[in-house]
Amino acid sequence: MRVDKYTKTILTVIALLLAAIVLKPIVQPIPASAQVSLNGVQFIPASNSFDAFDTKNGDVWFYSYDGGRYSARYLGRITQLGQTMIDTLHAPPAQR
Repeated sequence: MRVDKYTKTILTVIALLLAAIVLKPIVQPIPASAQVSLNGVQFIPASNSFDAFDTKNGDVWFYSYDGGRYSARYLGRITQLGQTMIDTLHAPPAQR
């Protein structure tokens, strides 16, 4: 009798722990997050193109789709709202 009660108790504990493991993602889901390289980038769509604005450093890029090819152009950097962009004639910043 004593072995039977011990076995049932252990099996019940195992079943409860397995149920907790299965139910944890349902009760407490893991939040989705963007890729680190695109974290902080805002996209503004348009027909056959879109702009990308990096909120960390103010870089603005223009991407267009024309004739089956995508092209990217660096527009500059916004340093202060209401002011014109700077660095529009220079090469895009190096990848970090």
